[in-house]
Amino acid sequence: MSGTHEELVRLAEAVPEDQVPAAAAFLRQLARPAAGRREFGCAGTLTAEPDFGERSEDILRDEIGRRGTTA
Repeated sequence: MSGTHEELVRLAEAVPEDQVPAAAAFLRQLARPAAGRREFGCAGTLTAEPDFGERSEDILRDEIGRRGTTA
């Protein structure tokens, strides 16, 4: 076992009990082979008008149209 690996084991053993789940989740992400997709440990929130979902296609179409005319 390399010195760095031994240090990692010592650090893992020193993680406070309440932080073990977060540390384990972080290490799992490092141990997984990189895929084309990222995982996030939290979900974002959005504040918008009530009909935002219904209007999303129109909004995107308008925005894409604007960018196409300014280029």
